[in-house]
Amino acid sequence: MNLVDKLLKIDAKKTEELNKGEYQSARLAKLLGAEGKVTVKIQEIKARRISDITNRQYDAQGNFDGTKAYDTRLLTCVYGVTEPDLKDEKLKEHFGCRMATELAEKLFGAEAGELADAIMGLSEIGNEKETEEEIKN
Repeated sequence: MNLVDKLLKIDAKKTEELNKGEYQSARLAKLLGAEGKVTVKIQEIKARRISDITNRQYDAQGNFDGTKAYDTRLLTCVYGVTEPDLKDEKLKEHFGCRMATELAEKLFGAEAGELADAIMGLSEIGNEKETEEEIKN
């Protein structure tokens, strides 16, 4: 059976399924006064959205602008965190935030970088070494 035949046998809806996971947040635990860490639910971000998010770090000439890196991580959190919903209007209002990225910054602070990395991992970004090995084999 060739690859086309195998693909025709799978449920086409599988291509829309997003990887899901959890991140253990020490920062949220501290804010909530909880012991240990608090579970944050995360999910994969579709490739086109990741491209849009990461491209914000580059100027028109294609030069990396490090001043936009943290904002990019916050935006990754907004699209990848499913619980708490950072786009929730009541939550944003409660914390005095107009934008979901502001809420992500208030809730996660410097931890947003690790959280964004976890989301990117679910999105299968950053596994270049592994992919390189697979290609060689």
